Amino acid sequence: MATNLKSPLMAIALFAMNFYVCRELFHVEYLRHMGSIEGAFIGISRYVMAHWSDLTWFRLWYGGIPYQNTYPPLLNWGVALIAWMRGITPAHAYHWTIATAYCLGPVTLFALVRRLSGSRWAGFTAGLFYTALSPSAWLIADAMRDMGSPFRPRRLHTLIYWGEGPHVSALTLLPLALLLVDLAIRKRKGYYFAGAAAALAAVVSTNWLGAFSVAIGVAAYMLATAGKWRDLLLFAAMGAAAYGLAMPWVPPSTIAVARFNAQIFGGDFRTVYQTMPLWMAGIAAGLGLLKLAARKVPMGLQFGIFFAFPITLIVLADAWFHVPIVPQPFRYQLEMEMALAMLAAMAAYEVFKRWPRAVAIGTMIALSVALAQPLRICRRYARTFLITTIDITKTSEWKTADWLNRNWERERVMLPGSTSFWLTAFSDTPEIGGGYSQGITDRELPVAAYGLTAGAGPNWPEWSVLWLKALGVQAVGVSGPGSTEVYKDFADPKKFEGVLDVLWRDGGDVLYRVGKPHASLARVVPRGSLVARTPVHGGDVDPLRAYVAALEDASMPEARFEWTSAHTARIIANLGAGQVVSWQEAWHAGWHATVAGREIPIARDALGLMTIYPPQSGTATIDLMYDGGVEMRIAHWLSGMTCVILLLLAGRGILKKSW
Repeated sequence: MATNLKSPLMAIALFAMNFYVCRELFHVEYLRHMGSIEGAFIGISRYVMAHWSDLTWFRLWYGGIPYQNTYPPLLNWGVALIAWMRGITPAHAYHWTIATAYCLGPVTLFALVRRLSGSRWAGFTAGLFYTALSPSAWLIADAMRDMGSPFRPRRLHTLIYWGEGPHVSALTLLPLALLLVDLAIRKRKGYYFAGAAAALAAVVSTNWLGAFSVAIGVAAYMLATAGKWRDLLLFAAMGAAAYGLAMPWVPPSTIAVARFNAQIFGGDFRTVYQTMPLWMAGIAAGLGLLKLAARKVPMGLQFGIFFAFPITLIVLADAWFHVPIVPQPFRYQLEMEMALAMLAAMAAYEVFKRWPRAVAIGTMIALSVALAQPLRICRRYARTFLITTIDITKTSEWKTADWLNRNWERERVMLPGSTSFWLTAFSDTPEIGGGYSQGITDRELPVAAYGLTAGAGPNWPEWSVLWLKALGVQAVGVSGPGSTEVYKDFADPKKFEGVLDVLWRDGGDVLYRVGKPHASLARVVPRGSLVARTPVHGGDVDPLRAYVAALEDASMPEARFEWTSAHTARIIANLGAGQVVSWQEAWHAGWHATVAGREIPIARDALGLMTIYPPQSGTATIDLMYDGGVEMRIAHWLSGMTCVILLLLAGRGILKKSW
């Protein structure tokens, strides 16, 4: 066989093995795992298709958030593009896209290991391990219990059962980004530098966990190569260029929001940031000792060691000793599996390359035969459990959205659990919940949501209604026995019976009306009725009472509100002395209000909502516009300039041999 055909054929073989495991996923529209967060990603992609020219403010989740806070956008854009090009639904396009990413994951790992080790067989072995084995199930009891067997595919399980499409896609891009980093350092060509920066930006723009992992990967590569100062400057330039490209979608404010919310979602990680510097120092010391011990080991194997060490420590410190080094450490199981596959393959190569060729070939054949059975187990698990479809019209999630589409006029709602995840996949109805909770900008929403769902007792119906009205919610959904909604997160599903009027009931799913029909999100209230103190928990409703009473006061002037685009709105109100406009949208510095072309103040109240202060009494037409503020203007400018510079650098690299 021609030598130049061996690597492509190995790559094709790895893709084919993964296709064998998950091939039905390419054709699926809806899976039966409705508790998966993938409904939120499908919903974002559907929104992108409808609003591709206005991805600025996203008013469908959490009382409104900047679009970039919904989720790093690259996968959702790809899904929207595939759906548009192929003329298929966003749900089908999502599954086609993540299936492709799943099958390509071992291929990109093969390419990276092939590059760093100099051996296609080492690369192929890494791809085989990554395809057929799940060491996280051997090392972590919870992972094994989650899947039911140590020989089932953890990567595919999390992809489908938990909806980790962006995470798995980022892990497919990660080896490619590191490969291009190596080429940029070794070849000194402008187009490799530009490609490395773009690939790093792609990982960052796909998934937050992938962004952290690729940073570890770059650090491991720097340590393995122990380059000159010129190389370190080149690494810094690549990182700056990558962030410059990605900055409009991961600006500093979005990073800060995600960092804050990561402390409280997926577990209690509020102490992690306090202990993290000590842990990072310990990891750095450990890496230094490993470098000293492995300094004569080939660079590729050094990289495998330095990448696997921090990732494995992060995962196992939490799994074995319940010590979180970073927020949500359990989610880095997939990175650990990639790192261990890479390390095992590179270590095996260093051993077997000294043996007779016949022994190495025989060992490779024996390995392939041994992995055939785990691969069949993966295939059986995928076919019989993971990739099983559902009639979406029979689900509570779809029925609720369908009723809202037919009978509701886009007023804000609150829905339970998985119905909240899936709403945007089927409807443009705004909700106080949503999908990706780490993008919430209003810090009072988690406080309110916990009280609304977990609160049970004689006072909670009244307290819950106060919260709903204060947050501009016009209907609340509850799932009880008989509902197919997955999480049943209301501790007392009967709490609103006899308190609120029923709008719709279907089995165990109920929608209740909150307040008067067609209530505006903008309300005229006395300045003194604004919420002045932030509630400390869901039962702390005294700060809400005067505000809700003002909202309910029929003597207050009406404020007419309408959205004029995804990022602009208009309020027409007649205000008396001492009155202001309370707009029940989450505050953000990127919003601006004008009256007759003159900008007027917008302030954040103690609930995180917006208060508008017109310049005088009387009728006012208030025009509202969101532009993201100074931060987003700088981000877009830097991204554009970075793109131009990289294109020029790539062109120069084509014309010159090296820098």
